[in-house]
Amino acid sequence: MTIFDRTMRLLERSLDLRSARQRVIASNLANEETPGYRASELNFTEQLRSAHRGRLPIVLTATQSRHFGVQGPQDVRAVTGKLSEVPAGDLPLDANSVNLELEMAKLSDNAMQYNAAATIIAKKFEGLLSAIRDAR
Repeated sequence: MTIFDRTMRLLERSLDLRSARQRVIASNLANEETPGYRASELNFTEQLRSAHRGRLPIVLTATQSRHFGVQGPQDVRAVTGKLSEVPAGDLPLDANSVNLELEMAKLSDNAMQYNAAATIIAKKFEGLLSAIRDAR
């Protein structure tokens, strides 16, 4: 038995991925004036949803008959996200694909999602602390 349930592990991984996405967005913003720079995006929401449902995007292949199969709950730490280039429509003369308004909106949304996950984790810890205090 573990103190931290599947939801806690999922929220923890979500915080890690949101932090990584924040760094990607910050990099895009920092290179807004760099000629030829292509904006990147870290996508992980679909993988996180699949992990929440218990279907991670991992395919295991047994190459020997003595290999163990997947048993028990799959680990959400396997969710890593996918870094991809943001498709750009009409590029300006400097061939930079960073859209300042779009990146700022992504930054705001990502920060809001991060804060929501952090608040939920904090509430869960408050519940654990309350249970520990009441058990005395």
